[in-house]
Amino acid sequence: MTKRAVVVGINNYTGIDATGNSNLNCCVADAKSVVDLIPSLGFDASNIVLLTDKAATRSGVMAALKGMVNDSEPGDVACFYFSGHGSLEADDPTNPSCERFYESMCTATRPFLTDKDLFSIANQLEQSAVNFTVISDSCHSGGMDQETDAVSKYKSLALGNDLTQRIQNFMNTWIPVGISVPSNTDICSNNVSEVQVVEGGHLMCEEDPSQIFVDLAKMTLISGCRFWELSYEINGHGLLTKALLDTINADDFQMDHGDLISTLQLNVADAFQPLLPSIPNNYPKSQVPQLRGQANRMKEGFLQPWSDSR
Repeated sequence: MTKRAVVVGINNYTGIDATGNSNLNCCVADAKSVVDLIPSLGFDASNIVLLTDKAATRSGVMAALKGMVNDSEPGDVACFYFSGHGSLEADDPTNPSCERFYESMCTATRPFLTDKDLFSIANQLEQSAVNFTVISDSCHSGGMDQETDAVSKYKSLALGNDLTQRIQNFMNTWIPVGISVPSNTDICSNNVSEVQVVEGGHLMCEEDPSQIFVDLAKMTLISGCRFWELSYEINGHGLLTKALLDTINADDFQMDHGDLISTLQLNVADAFQPLLPSIPNNYPKSQVPQLRGQANRMKEGFLQPWSDSR
């Protein structure tokens, strides 16, 4: 059994926004801390690929993920950690009334990574044989404004007025990046409703809780927040990453996915409190990490080989 990881952290987004206004503060530190952390979970340094800032191009990240998957065998563990901006894009950008949208991880270059990209890489894996876990410390959607305070900043790129209005008027399906599901099925269909754009360009919605877990998911996803929330960074780390570091560094760490997400949610809720005074009134007053994937895997150990084939 071998454990492999691709770890990505991007602060420098000048490749897509030359003004520097979209740059982040803590993502590279997040990534380097994860690289230092995961050997305690059985990852050998020779099997960890770290990509930061301008090296974390779309092609560079895709190549690293393909290499990890190609090397994986039944019983292995594959981990993809991402800290950076998130965004949202139409499944069919040429259709102005498209109802299906994909989250994206914003790499240092466009186009960004969506779940369609991850599925194209992981499709060859037997979902019952390799534990492929994605940890995403980023937002799911965009806001027109960015927090400029160096102490706290959320990880979301602006979507633009035209796209946000299309989303508000037509979106009913929101595919999270990191579950790896076929794009030619009705998976996640109609999983969101009451989509609206509030002042500042931030998206709000309701999610169908019955569609959080997906039988065909090839990956297990731990994300920084719910669809309509934002993932913040403060005091040197993203809130999700800091909670993960603190939890795993505790004595005798050994948790299944359910216990882990409960612990992360509590820790992030505590760390979120100092941010409340700086958050606009019409923005969410919470950040709740989420767990997605196959429901029958949630009692399996975090970043451990599957105990049986299912």
